[in-house]
Amino acid sequence: MMKRKMAFADKFYPKDVYKLKSFFDTYIDKVFLEESKKNFGMILPHAGYVYSGKTVLLTLKEALSFGKPERVIIFGTNHTGFGKETFSVWERGKWETPFGDLQIDELFTKKLLEYERVSSDYSVHLYEHSIEVILPFLKYCYNDFKIVPIVYNYQNYNSTLEMVEFLRSLNLEKTLIIASSDFNHYDSHKKTLKKDELLINEILKRNTTEFFKLGQEVSACGIGPISVVVEYFQNVKLVYHTTSAEFSGDYNFTVGYAGFVLW
Repeated sequence: MMKRKMAFADKFYPKDVYKLKSFFDTYIDKVFLEESKKNFGMILPHAGYVYSGKTVLLTLKEALSFGKPERVIIFGTNHTGFGKETFSVWERGKWETPFGDLQIDELFTKKLLEYERVSSDYSVHLYEHSIEVILPFLKYCYNDFKIVPIVYNYQNYNSTLEMVEFLRSLNLEKTLIIASSDFNHYDSHKKTLKKDELLINEILKRNTTEFFKLGQEVSACGIGPISVVVEYFQNVKLVYHTTSAEFSGDYNFTVGYAGFVLW
């Protein structure tokens, strides 16, 4: 059985479960969650927890009202350069987290691989952090669910529309779909906020045709994943927007983080 080991524990986030729980409990009071009655989505950042963890947790707290999903599809972005097809899925086995393993939804990935732009490619995922760093949050909040990790390699508008059409054809139920993306990179705090707002405004208007044009100006790494969840859902709400300066104190060299819920 294929098992994807943690590659970024004690780099992007603590491996120690007590340190993680202490951090998570600062923002989230765990409650009993009923099964979700419908599909819902989130846009979440994937930086080190000291920088982006607050944004993730505030967004998850907002999303708890939707209940507990049976399946989580996560669209990550590609920081490694690997990948031959537009989408790379981890097809079978488990993913390791500090709180325990998560099982791949193998029946779903089998269906997903019927779509010609999707390949089963483990190499893309081995050293990619954009999905891994989100899983401990989800495992802590939802405990038992199945995952579908997908790296969106060659991001473009047409591929987004095709993927959304394919997902809709599967008649999903009780499914959470996540787009993993940081927002603007390496400008000043003021400039990053301004650039981020350009993309945020288009997200709130669900104007996906503009996302990839803005990608030339706003260096968000997951324009593709964001476009998938925004195109799939009809409603979107911004929960929190900040930059790394809030936590580092460096206002000259920042990264933007934004969290959204969708339904």
